[in-house]
Amino acid sequence: MITTSIFGAFPKTNRLSILKLNFSKAAAGALADVCNLNVVSSPFPPIIDAVHYKPVPEFVSAEWVNPKIAKKVAIRDGSTGETRTFLDYNTHMHNIASALRFEYLLKPSDTVALFSPNNVDYLPVSLAVAMCGSKLTPLNPLYTAQEVLTILDRSSSKILFTHAKLLSVALEAAMKSKSVDHIVVMPDVEQNHDIPFGTVNFENLAQYNHFPNLDTSVEEVHDHVKDVNSHPWLLPYSSGTTGLPKGVCLSHGNMISNLLQLDEVEGMVFPMDHKLISPLPFFHIYGFLASLLYCGWRGQELITMSGRFCLENFCKLVEDNRPERAHLVPPIILGLAKHPVVDTYDLSSMKMILSAAAPLGKDTEAAVRKRLNTEVKQAWGMSELSPLGTVNSDYNAKSGSIGQLVSSSYGKIVDTDTGISLGPNQTGELVIKGPQVMMGYLNEPDKTAECISKDGWLRTGDLAYFDEDGYFYITDRIKELIKVRGFPVAPAELEELLLTNEYVQDVAVIQVPDEAAGELPRAYIVRKENADPKEVTEQYLKEWVKERVAPPKRLDGGVVFIDQIPKSASGKILRRLLREEAKKEFE
Repeated sequence: MITTSIFGAFPKTNRLSILKLNFSKAAAGALADVCNLNVVSSPFPPIIDAVHYKPVPEFVSAEWVNPKIAKKVAIRDGSTGETRTFLDYNTHMHNIASALRFEYLLKPSDTVALFSPNNVDYLPVSLAVAMCGSKLTPLNPLYTAQEVLTILDRSSSKILFTHAKLLSVALEAAMKSKSVDHIVVMPDVEQNHDIPFGTVNFENLAQYNHFPNLDTSVEEVHDHVKDVNSHPWLLPYSSGTTGLPKGVCLSHGNMISNLLQLDEVEGMVFPMDHKLISPLPFFHIYGFLASLLYCGWRGQELITMSGRFCLENFCKLVEDNRPERAHLVPPIILGLAKHPVVDTYDLSSMKMILSAAAPLGKDTEAAVRKRLNTEVKQAWGMSELSPLGTVNSDYNAKSGSIGQLVSSSYGKIVDTDTGISLGPNQTGELVIKGPQVMMGYLNEPDKTAECISKDGWLRTGDLAYFDEDGYFYITDRIKELIKVRGFPVAPAELEELLLTNEYVQDVAVIQVPDEAAGELPRAYIVRKENADPKEVTEQYLKEWVKERVAPPKRLDGGVVFIDQIPKSASGKILRRLLREEAKKEFE
């Protein structure tokens, strides 16, 4: 639905004032308040304000002891064969929360980091932290020790949960950390690992049953002290529209709102007896909320993979377990469309594939639909939206579209220079308002003000348009974030790393297109005068970076040596000019 204005048009004096302020960096978010014409509203039923709900742990686990689902498999790890029932979920959540609260004195102001591949106890650990009123920051299991250290210190994490397979990296980071007091080691069922002296065995927390027990979330989270909209829980790190990764503060209310918004679209078509397969990493908020948290709340079996993704293993899991739905990203969907191994398995149980985290081309969408006789639809979101912003329903999905706004949300397309909101089929920046919009960036009020306006509009950094039916289409990104197989890579982070190389004078990093990965990082390098071009080659720098970063951050888009990095008069890197040159090259 498109309205001329849902909040009333701004007086001309206000509009002029905001336009003038827009030229200052601190007022960048105010651009979204300039004009409220052509506002699009959600076609889905509104949700009840999350302030009326209990904290996330009680909300999600309300039915876990119900005899109808208590002994049902909640999660199945297709890589290891491990399972947990909903009763296991409930028991482990309460035991871990009690141990954290009473043995390790975890306070509501503290943060816990979770550094693990997908794991059958990922949700109980996450909810246990929430019961203590503390913040949880999930970490990419592919991170190097330096990358882990950066997030530990920025989030001031007091406790680090890590999987035994990642222990050496975790220990190296924790030893240098200024904040970590305890390391909890989660077991590797495929191989026995010794738990080093000074670390905590996860099993001791999962089996903790001493008095007192933490039966409900601490009072700081409950609405008689503070409502669930004002208490933070999840703290994923995102680069937002620009710059280095920032802690995205998501409240209990944000996450409950997004669960309810997702359920308005999925609830009727995804009954409790259906299964979902999702190899998506749980540290990524798409996999965390849409797959892990949603299935936990709805009492549905989730099939996941803790090991490295393998298309053949995925197909075998579908054939053996017969899930009706799948949560995937475009590179996997591309494999389903083209790889010959797909024809050797029975994937007929899959009735719907949801694609998100990166754009999916119409041709690939059509190819998978035809080959597998399954439906494909797209959704869109970002960490700052908890993460869901738009989605297609099963009944009226439009190919190539990211769908319509989720319940109780409003969106508009604004001119990036004037802030004037545009009508249908006109491209500008997508801005969104709704109960799922983050609280803000951790300890960074200026960065928060740059992307959230006083009226609550979130600037997404995505260029888009909507059609006459209120369906949105992403065309490009204003923001500089690079999406590699759906994983966010911040150019500024790679530039900061490369500048520590003794032969690099200056650098700029942009994204270049890639059919399999979506995008890849490419570095434009100015060598120092003392650098020998025969030694400081593309291969040398690619290998140098590879040793220091997770795989998505590798310079697989190449290294280009140039004489000067294009910059504005104020010294800001003009990545736009480099992207335009790269676009010509790929065309």
